[in-house]
Amino acid sequence: MNESSMESVNGLNLRNDVKNLVEQESYKWIFVGGKGGVGKTTISCSLSSILSERRESVLLLSTDPAHSLSDAFNQKFTDTPTLVNGYENLYAMELDVTRVSDTVCFYLKFYLSFINANPNRSVQSMKYSVIVFDTAPTGHTLKFLNLPDTLDKLLESFLKVESLCGVAMKLFSALNNSLPKEEIFQKIKRFKNNLTLIMNQMKDPNKTTFVCVCIPEFLSVYETERLIQSLAKTDIDCSYIIVNQVLSYINLEEHVNNTKKSLENLTPENKKVLEDFFELVLEQQNNLNGRLNIQRKYIEDIKQLYEGFFNIGKNQTH
Repeated sequence: MNESSMESVNGLNLRNDVKNLVEQESYKWIFVGGKGGVGKTTISCSLSSILSERRESVLLLSTDPAHSLSDAFNQKFTDTPTLVNGYENLYAMELDVTRVSDTVCFYLKFYLSFINANPNRSVQSMKYSVIVFDTAPTGHTLKFLNLPDTLDKLLESFLKVESLCGVAMKLFSALNNSLPKEEIFQKIKRFKNNLTLIMNQMKDPNKTTFVCVCIPEFLSVYETERLIQSLAKTDIDCSYIIVNQVLSYINLEEHVNNTKKSLENLTPENKKVLEDFFELVLEQQNNLNGRLNIQRKYIEDIKQLYEGFFNIGKNQTH
């Protein structure tokens, strides 16, 4: 993924550009999300690597239960920030979902882990210059993004109605068995304050942005639109769309024809084998170019829907 270039994809001029994204130093949180299988982890890792060349320290944090970061870097990560091999300032962490039984507790565990990953357990004094979130597929991500507001309202009710505090105590005790019960009420207040800071920062377009990753196919484009609409409802900035897995046009006919001319001295049997092989090559070429023509339609749709409102980049498959 290049930082900045202008290329034509089937006649459509799109910016293969993350320059603004990596140069805006005010960004503290960058979320990368989209439909499953579109390459979110690849983009997250590439973006984090570029940012590590510009920022003092970068944390790549995965909320995806698939543990794709460990596969991408060929290095085991846990729910503790770990320095990525080969880097001096890029850290990565993955949540251990095996310890958490349900969705709400999973995301609550995430926010607790996130707060604990920062010095003094304060969102205002983060250890990392920027945090890149490699998120789970869209449905889980929307739950994750909506949870701070939901928890804030829930905790507000707990703090107002003393009789409900027992429920909160059980929830927090389940997440931290060593926590003395007499401290739970203060822990809830402290957590709520941190949650408010998280909410404010998530909704600040100068500090937080969301990068939508999609591929030029119907379901992915549809899911991207749903994600963008949901982000708008939660007041989270979304200014970047990366179209991944874009094919390149292939034309091998001239090469095949030139190679065929050099087959005259071969035996008929060998010549037949190579000619059959070349036919398969051209058949695959036509199949790929046919798929590319389909991609062109959806790239055009993306351009018509979002050009002028979003930075649209493409990551080409060679």
